[in-house]
Amino acid sequence: MTKPTSEKPTRGKALLTSYTVIWSMLGALGLGYLGIAIFEPAWLGDLTPVSGQHNAETEEAMMNLSTDVAGLRSSMAKLQLDVATVKADVATQSSQTQQLGTQLSTLEDKVRLGQTTIASAEVPSPPSAAEPTTPDASPSMSLSSMATAAAASASGQTAKPLKQTKIINAAPAESSQIVTGSVGDRAGASKAKNAKPEVISFGPAVVKPATKPIGIEIASGPSVDGLRLSWSQITEQNNKLKKLTARYADNGDTANPSFNLIAGPVKSKAEAIRLCKELEAHYQTCKVGEFKGDAL
Repeated sequence: MTKPTSEKPTRGKALLTSYTVIWSMLGALGLGYLGIAIFEPAWLGDLTPVSGQHNAETEEAMMNLSTDVAGLRSSMAKLQLDVATVKADVATQSSQTQQLGTQLSTLEDKVRLGQTTIASAEVPSPPSAAEPTTPDASPSMSLSSMATAAAASASGQTAKPLKQTKIINAAPAESSQIVTGSVGDRAGASKAKNAKPEVISFGPAVVKPATKPIGIEIASGPSVDGLRLSWSQITEQNNKLKKLTARYADNGDTANPSFNLIAGPVKSKAEAIRLCKELEAHYQTCKVGEFKGDAL
């Protein structure tokens, strides 16, 4: 009977293998990281890679830049709104100045017409003809007595008072002046002297208002720049409007600025109506009115 082979004693497995050591070290590191994260999180900032810090700084810089750009955009929008408000104020002031100038010119014309009427109503009285004077002698003194008195004064002798000689058919004292012509002419001269000068009166001055130029209102907008763009587009579509002049008129207020685009002057109202019909056929608004406003 053969002896059974003796079984070799089996060795126990080693408790500390390489895998066990590695896993133990990894577990210890994980526990240490968790402890640092819980109790000293500030240490983790020093342990983060440099590339991560650069990325965080870049993202922060981009966020700051986008915030600055948004602020600049809002500032530009406010600036554009302020510029539009200033333009509207300037346009309003210019229209008010033009209206005041028109009123002043109208008042000056009225004053001139009133002065002309008053000056034409006042007619100066004709100057009276110089009447010939007689010598300082009484009308009853004859020519011979006057000659004797003149000779005595020339010779240095004192002339004796002469007796007054009554002249037959002598003219009364009122008509002692020498007047040539007949008796009828003398009466006519006295009547002409006593007559009052005639006053020429004129009727009230009639002022006919000037004919206002005709225009067509073809667009409106909140700014003058927008009206310029609309005018260029409309004239490209309709060549007849290129012969007209564009103006703008203020039709709003400071809070809500609005301007009308007016083209003209048009020769007649019938022609303006015909142009409006042609524009309305191309879906363009048009209205006949007065050609007014400032140059576009």
